[in-house]
Amino acid sequence: MQIDLDLAAGMLGKPLTEDARGRVLAVVADPSQETWADAYGIILAPHPGFGLTLWQAVLAVDPSFPDRGPATGQPWPRIPTTDLLEQAINYATR
Repeated sequence: MQIDLDLAAGMLGKPLTEDARGRVLAVVADPSQETWADAYGIILAPHPGFGLTLWQAVLAVDPSFPDRGPATGQPWPRIPTTDLLEQAINYATR
């Protein structure tokens, strides 16, 4: 996991900030509504015109994962498991 996050890069190709890295590690360690809400939008890999977020990486690995966020004030309908998050991070950084 640490090696994968070392390969992660934000929109401009710079390494993840310590804050972003900490939020990703937090959701992997304890997938919950709160930790997922803090991490789903973190860009793990730059792409022309956009960045590949943690949520998009999860969708790429598991197309059955919800492709829409929750309605305002509602919980996420599903939270990715640690295994799915690890697969998604690996996908995004390879």
